[in-house]
Amino acid sequence: MMLCMLGIGLVSMAQNNDNRSELPASEETIDSSEIKTVHHLQSANQAETSIWSEDFANGIPSTWINAGFNATGNPYSTVFWEYRGPNTTPGVTTGSRGSAAGSQLPIASATAANGFIIFDSDYLDDNGISGNNGMGTGAAPHLGALTTPAIDLTGATYVELKMTCYYRYFEGRALVAFSTDGGSTWPDTIAIFPNIGVNNSTATNALVQANVSNYIGNQSNVKLRFLFDGTYDDPGASGAGRGNYFWMIDDLELTSLPKHEILFTEWQGAPAKDIIFAPVSGSSKMGYVAKNAKTDQTRDITFDANAYNYGYKALNNVKLKVSILDANNTLISSFTSTNNTNLNPGDTASYNVLNTYTTPYKPTAVANYKLVYELISDSATASSDTTLFYVTNNQLGIDFNVVSNTLGTPQLGDDGSALASRIDLVDTTRLTEVWARLSSLTVAGGSVEIEVYDTIGFDYNAGFPASSLVATSAAAYTITQTDVDNGYFQVPVTDGTNPFADLDGPSYFIVVRMYSNAGTNLIRIANDKTFNQPRFSSIMYNVTNVRWYSGYTNSYTLNAPLIRGIVATGIGIEEEKLKNAISISPNPASAYLTVSISNFSGMLDMRLMDVSGRMVFQEKSDIYNAAEKKIDVSNLPKGMYLLSVNNRNAHSSYKIVVN
Repeated sequence: MMLCMLGIGLVSMAQNNDNRSELPASEETIDSSEIKTVHHLQSANQAETSIWSEDFANGIPSTWINAGFNATGNPYSTVFWEYRGPNTTPGVTTGSRGSAAGSQLPIASATAANGFIIFDSDYLDDNGISGNNGMGTGAAPHLGALTTPAIDLTGATYVELKMTCYYRYFEGRALVAFSTDGGSTWPDTIAIFPNIGVNNSTATNALVQANVSNYIGNQSNVKLRFLFDGTYDDPGASGAGRGNYFWMIDDLELTSLPKHEILFTEWQGAPAKDIIFAPVSGSSKMGYVAKNAKTDQTRDITFDANAYNYGYKALNNVKLKVSILDANNTLISSFTSTNNTNLNPGDTASYNVLNTYTTPYKPTAVANYKLVYELISDSATASSDTTLFYVTNNQLGIDFNVVSNTLGTPQLGDDGSALASRIDLVDTTRLTEVWARLSSLTVAGGSVEIEVYDTIGFDYNAGFPASSLVATSAAAYTITQTDVDNGYFQVPVTDGTNPFADLDGPSYFIVVRMYSNAGTNLIRIANDKTFNQPRFSSIMYNVTNVRWYSGYTNSYTLNAPLIRGIVATGIGIEEEKLKNAISISPNPASAYLTVSISNFSGMLDMRLMDVSGRMVFQEKSDIYNAAEKKIDVSNLPKGMYLLSVNNRNAHSSYKIVVN
């Protein structure tokens, strides 16, 4: 269950304003059978008293007012909220009936079996017929208003609104309005899921909690109005205010607000809880890193979160604790923020306070690691669902093995569109294959081509310079039905000579270019929203606009594609031979670096690169048994460098310090 806590000034993630670009969102059909809940936030509530409730077991009560309006506010008789019940047609097993519904599920509330309500904007607009936008019986723009009878809250000073929702957003806002004079005036309105991106949906059982004390607390003539505002014009949707998608509601309740309650929350663009990977700011959050005899991609990891005091009493000594466990739930490490902070009702402790940056964590062994975030105070605690990250012997990727949605040729173009994930390296590695998770909606027969580029020189309009290409698939790979059934494909790569590519720069894009045979064999690749990735961690190529994009406006439909690199795990005989043949001195060096080679014959390519991946020296030489090469470093800036020595069969690299 996903928890949505309202009334605390939530804002969406800030967008980057450099030369990247984002596509305005357009309607898409997502594979909801693969959608998983990303964040499940639990809180330690005190006992609550139920004041008023409605679970729609007997339909929409006759005392409620169900009305529809057009964009100018005039009555719209064919626009209304629907009831789904055990004896209605359609019934409780049916969710949205719109053309973009795909395999959308009904709400998964605790009492869904006895009925729930839905405003099905998508179906009202197109009658469930693809391409029939604006031709339905209740075409958008429209507004659905469902109003309760009067509720007496006398004596209930601190009041919480709770409900279970399933909501998908295009341009139809979900709102709740409040009246304290029996419906004569409606001075206060709150947005439900105000930060959801275009084309995104909540979990099917998203729990909404809203502190509504300031609006209706201790009032005797209260009415609630549930509004689906399909007249709203979201500039990120380019839909000209045409509503669409849906809002399902069940298990409405007004309860007493807890005295002490603490919740995770987004705050000024920062996610409710976060994970940060070294070595530099903006590094991709690597849910999969490789550690083996040939490479060690483990790195320092830090954590933070934001806490909100949802109760009506102060909370003292608020801290963040992050626990790291193994697959058997045995505690490996834990980190607790060093700052104690006190929170008044309605206040937030930000990630600047609740962090564990002072003591980074670095995994030491191949394993599946579990993360649990806890907010701790003297009077209340809250904990997150367990999130996994993976240290493997051969995988590199920015996903956390969660399928949040899928994206591919239907959105980006039939033939030649692409998705790419950026992998950041802290050690050299040898890439041998590329793996990607497929949606079950993929149709066998389409093909993919793999391209791996150094990130240096990339431009959203011009793309990658030819010099940045380091590896490709040997040929186009045709996706088989077995691949679709398995849920993934895996394709070997080559540097043009060898059945691998040696990667010794700081970062690379693994690109999957897709060809669906003019739309006949569509391809969809999974995307993970577990942690909001830094900008430039993933990109997508749109064939219609003939350029790369960083994503959709105000959306995480593209965030962390499940595209991973498979790397070599051991040192072969030839590499061992090359490594034993080379010695380097002095290191650190200030004038000359001497590379001594013995008991080795063959062509060697020596390259010295700075930390940005820029090559500052290269020499190719034929070696006969022994040689000594001097590299002038006297004019180089002080700092860390990487010396790469390669021949046709082997590769060796060395960290060099210039002082």
